[in-house]
Amino acid sequence: MVRQGMKPAAQPRAKATRDKLVAAFEALLRDKPFEQISVAEIAEKAGVSVGAVYRRFDNKDAFIPVIFDLYRERAEAFAASPEGRFTPGPDSCLRRTLTRIAEMTWTFLDREGHLVRAAHLQARLRPDLIGKEWDVLMEAGVASARTLVDLYAGEIARPDPDEAARVLFYLQNTSMIEYALYREEGPGAALRLSGNAFAAAMADAMYGYLTAR
Repeated sequence: MVRQGMKPAAQPRAKATRDKLVAAFEALLRDKPFEQISVAEIAEKAGVSVGAVYRRFDNKDAFIPVIFDLYRERAEAFAASPEGRFTPGPDSCLRRTLTRIAEMTWTFLDREGHLVRAAHLQARLRPDLIGKEWDVLMEAGVASARTLVDLYAGEIARPDPDEAARVLFYLQNTSMIEYALYREEGPGAALRLSGNAFAAAMADAMYGYLTAR
């Protein structure tokens, strides 16, 4: 896919250069936020000239859509992997399922937090470069939460299943992202929980919301 600001790379050599630039950009993103990364750093990390960067990308902002491409690819790959795939069995219950989902969410955030942080920030700062894709990802997440709400309808006490799914999606993502990515910068600094312990606590909180009358 050729994104806004990204120039076509029809030749194998041009594509190889673009792939090197994307890999270099992601490596830098693991160590510092997007706004602190320069085009010169991307070029140096990739082992190419600054001019080579501008032959593949109009400017640094053209790397913003790359963040979302990588985020989506990693999320899809994780969901298809053994550690990210979960099918509740016939004897499963809502609490155990919520705990397992929270643990999987934590694993993904711990591994791909650099992309999640950048994606959430740039979705707010530069929605013009993202288009509707972020909204599509959000609605897919809500749909997944609704599947869970419908699956455990007998245990869930909330009167509006669609609202319950949206609140569940919000609680799952907001709390987990806040603690995983900004632990020392907000209320999470008051907690002293390991990742799995925090995931279990958030699963209990979500369970309490869903089952409260």
